[in-house]
Order: sequence, then C-alpha cells, then structure tokens
Amino acid sequence: MTAALWGWARLFTGTAAQIYLVMLATLAAIALIPALFGWHSTVIETGSMRPHIEPGDVVVLADLPADRPVPLGGVVQFTSPAEARASGVERPVLHRIVVDHEDGTYATAGDANADVDSTPLVREQITGQARLLVPFIGLPALWQSTGRHLQLGLWAAATVAALLTTLAVFVPRGRADGDQEGDEDTQELPVLARRGALAVAGTAVLAGLVTAPVPPSTAAFTARTGTGASWRYVGLPAITPGRAGPYALLASTSLTDHTPSGHPSTVGGSVGTHPGLGIAGLQSSGSRRNVTGSVEPGTAAAANAMADARALEIALLARSATGSRPTVLTGRITPGTYTSTTGAFTVTGDLTLDAQGNPDAQFIFRAATITAADNSRVLLGGQAGAANVYWAASGGITLGIGTTARGTYLARGSIAANLTPGSPTQRLTLEGRLISLGTAAPGGTVEVNRPTTTLPA
Repeated sequence: MTAALWGWARLFTGTAAQIYLVMLATLAAIALIPALFGWHSTVIETGSMRPHIEPGDVVVLADLPADRPVPLGGVVQFTSPAEARASGVERPVLHRIVVDHEDGTYATAGDANADVDSTPLVREQITGQARLLVPFIGLPALWQSTGRHLQLGLWAAATVAALLTTLAVFVPRGRADGDQEGDEDTQELPVLARRGALAVAGTAVLAGLVTAPVPPSTAAFTARTGTGASWRYVGLPAITPGRAGPYALLASTSLTDHTPSGHPSTVGGSVGTHPGLGIAGLQSSGSRRNVTGSVEPGTAAAANAMADARALEIALLARSATGSRPTVLTGRITPGTYTSTTGAFTVTGDLTLDAQGNPDAQFIFRAATITAADNSRVLLGGQAGAANVYWAASGGITLGIGTTARGTYLARGSIAANLTPGSPTQRLTLEGRLISLGTAAPGGTVEVNRPTTTLPA
C-alpha cells in the first residue's frame, strides 16, 4: 500500500472512530446529565412499546407535580405492585395512559401488544413522565444485567478499538531526535497529557455505560392501542366485543338461571364464566337444553371472551362524553356518549334510540348504576342497531320484571335481570348480551329469570 493510500485509510478509520466516540459520549451525557436537574432515567428492558421505544433505549423522565393533570395519551413510568405481577415482585413499568376512568383510575397500554393492561393505575403509582428518548445507549447495561456477555464483550472490544484508533491517528507523537532543537521532554508532556485525558475519558464512558446506576423498566404488560407519534397516543381503541361476541351471558364468577320448572328460558348464544366455574340452570344439551350455543365454565374460550370484554370497557370509557342526562331515561334519544348527572341511569316506559338514518350510529350510556324499571322497553328507530348500543356501569345493573333490553350491558358489579317476584309468565327480552366483569365488589355474577335472548346482528 502506498503512503498516500495508507494515509487516507488512517484518516478514514480515525474519523469513523472519532465520530463513534463523540456520538457515544453525547448520548451518554444526554441520558445522565438530566439527573443534575432533578430528572431521572430508566433503561427499557422489553419491547411492548415498539416501534417508538426499543429494548436498550434510555428514557429520561421528569416528576409529575401534584398540581399537574395526569397526561392522558402520555408515556409514564409507574410502580406495578407485587400482586399484579406473575413474579410476585413489584417493578417499574413504562407504558402509555390511554383511558381516564370515571372512578379516578387510569388504564395503561403498550404500543405493540394486543390486549389492555389488566390492572388499573392510580395517580400515586406514577413515578415520572417521559420527556426524552435516548436510543441504544442503555444496551451495554441491559446486556450486563441480562447476562448477554458475548454482545457486551464485542461492544467493549469495538469501543476500545475506536479509542485506540483515535489516540493513534489524532493525538500527535512527540518529535524524534534531530527534528528540531528544544527540550524533548517538554514537548512530550502535552502529547502525553492529551492521550492520558482521552484514555481516561473513554474508559470512564465505557465503564459508566456498563455500570451506570440507571434502573431498568419493564414494558411487558399487554395492551391494545394504536402507535401514535412521539410520546402521544393518537387514536382510540375500537369498540367491538371481539371474542365476547358469541356470548349472550358472560361473568367472571358465576351464571345462574332461576327460571321455574314449566316456564323454559331460551338463551340464543353461548354462556361462559372465567375465572369462576359456576354455571347453574343453563344447558346446551339434554332434555332441559336452553342454550343454543356452548356452555363454557372457566374454559380458555371464556378467558379470551373476558379479556376482550375488558378491552371493550376500556374502549367505551375512552370516548369523551357528548352530553349528560338526568337519571331517568325515557322518550327519544339521538346518538352520542352520555353520562349521568346523578351517577345513575334508570330506563322507564319506552326509550327510543333514534339513529336518524345512520345504521352505524352509536349509543353509549355510562353511569355508576344502570336500572331498567319493570316493563320498560328500549326501542330502536331511524335504522339504529342493537349492536351499536352499549351500557357501561362501574357498579351493578338491574333489569326489572318484563323488561325489553337492547345492547351490550357491561357491569363491573353484578347483573340481575327479571328477578323481582312477579308472574312467571313475565319474560326478559334481550337483544344483546349481559357481561359482569367482576372488577367491583360485590360483582362477578349474572342472574336471570325466564330470559329470551338473541345476539345483535
């Protein structure tokens, strides 16, 4: 190789090594210096925040002041309690807040997963709001903590090689004997000082990236969410029953049909419980068959249905209210998302849901408790469909004697339908489904008497 080519090769490799070291030192500084201003950093261990945050990235967080609202759509770090984790050990988690519940809790979600986080979040659990993302710089610490020594060794070797190359190419050597007059020792001192300083700085960065006291955060919960830009969540989870669609009755603890002998009930669809196993009076075979679908006590299919039912609740709560209404619901109502001014809804007489010619129009009613008075009816007009009607209660739901109900009824508490003592000929007519999520006490049960149900088209 000619002297000219060798010179260009040294310049190219030296420049590349220097650019790499400068980038490494800059990213490390961005990740660690904010600690001087009261911020803190965390290394991401897992991939549920992809594509925006990768394992090995460092996220810089600021505290959330008490007078600031919880950032709906923002990425936050929070402490996941021991009882919510399979390991039984509390861990910091980094996820996005996607829903502000009416009971003061929040739902979190990762950007890359298929299901929502199962445990609600309270403000006191939040330990920081994400402000800066520093890519890749936490990989050495992640490799060290997870025992991936091969990757760590290769990176360390490459970094040391870059440091040595920079020392050799850009830090000049002392003059040889006979170059010029002067004190050789005096001329060597600046050279040695520069090399020593660069070596010390490089070693410090190398060691700091491996052993830096930046705690890790996991992002391994499941979530249902879109992938918005930067730190913002853009979009809302879809309103769909998903795998709960084929179920007319679904509960976390138990289902009971109290229909007396001689007055058969008909459940058009499947019934299921999870994690509970109790299903009484509901059969899909035999002489007393009253279920047209399958009976699923604690099965994997019921577990999937319950997971999607919880996702449906999250989606319903994510919609901003378009209006509030008094307790009594009667007369005619146009499409919208409605909350109660008193915390309760009671359907009396005839309630007509008028879609005004739009078959896709949605009706969402949210309250602490939802009641249908005896012999009340929910009617559909203007091309409204029962598949687009949703009732979400943070407590319980009660459907009185002889009611006609339409839509999907979701309760965190229990559901009782047509149970008040009355004529055995009075029947519950339901076009839709009853689902008790069992996340509010007392909850988890669905009890019916003489139901005739059909699933909405």
